[in-house]
Amino acid sequence: MIDTFYRIQSLHNLGVHIHLHCFEYGRPHQKELESLCETISYYPRKSGFVQHFSLLPYVVSSRKSKILLNNLIRNDYPILFDGLHTTYYINHPALSNRKKLVRLHNIEHKYYHNLANNELNVFKKIYFLFESAKLKRYEKVLGKADCILPISNSEQKYFNNEYHNAVLLAPFHPYSKTVSLPGTGEYILYHGDLSVNENALIADSLISNVFSRISYHCIIAGKNPPEHLLYNASLYSNIQVVSNPDNNEMTSLILNAHIHILPALATNGFKLKLLIALYAGRHCLVNSIIAESAYIGNLCHVADTDEEIIRKVNLLMQERFTEEMILARQKLLLENFCNLASAKKLVEVIFQAT
Repeated sequence: MIDTFYRIQSLHNLGVHIHLHCFEYGRPHQKELESLCETISYYPRKSGFVQHFSLLPYVVSSRKSKILLNNLIRNDYPILFDGLHTTYYINHPALSNRKKLVRLHNIEHKYYHNLANNELNVFKKIYFLFESAKLKRYEKVLGKADCILPISNSEQKYFNNEYHNAVLLAPFHPYSKTVSLPGTGEYILYHGDLSVNENALIADSLISNVFSRISYHCIIAGKNPPEHLLYNASLYSNIQVVSNPDNNEMTSLILNAHIHILPALATNGFKLKLLIALYAGRHCLVNSIIAESAYIGNLCHVADTDEEIIRKVNLLMQERFTEEMILARQKLLLENFCNLASAKKLVEVIFQAT
């Protein structure tokens, strides 16, 4: 949602008139969008059990609406589908003469396969595996798009090999400049949505293999941490879990940490939490999976094994974060992740496609 919101905001700032179509499933409407869009239309998501028996992926078949289709055919504007899951009507005859672009946040079938690999619940694992297979077959619909807009270099290569029409569009984010603080912080931070199994597994591994073996204050922060994670952290006096921090608390945690530890288990999409840490935090410590997939890897410290992580932590906790480091980071981030430049690139792609 971060990429989507700030993409809309950036296009609005360029004078683009946006008609936004959203499927809703429990989240409150975002009032901020009303000042950025010409119109906003909401549609109920078809989340009934019968949708799981469709040959289409559930995430796609549950997002169909005749009202949406009727709204789309009332004009001849270009259509930007936000994610493969929104493309139910991309091949509809009524839209055959329209210019269609698809923003892609990851390779969906690989993402769902990774979810299956990290899932302990057998029923959820089966669902993720079936959904992955359906998504892999369904992905061919991207051949109907005039242009697809992947979020990372590795995914641009994948989609160009498959469909030959991929243009890299960097992720949109909340920052116009770096706001990192010089100096030193007193703790190490890992943050993420802890209701996602991959993030919970990483946090558990950090507790058992890294944080429990160092003396520094370590904080794990994020949404809905599982009970076993809370218990494991409680066994160590230097480890703290911050559950469901609000935006202000999360911002403060990011700004004041001395080290951000942000490894990944698999390459998929773009880790926006790393980009946020680079814009607002101090030292960032990642593994090779992150460093190789993100074209900002040279702004990070890299360690793969637990021993390497501990060694790097001990070194970095003694290293002041300087103004020179902030300026170097600002330069590279501005070259690769400027929202204004990305929005201008998107507008050019839309008009080229038109």
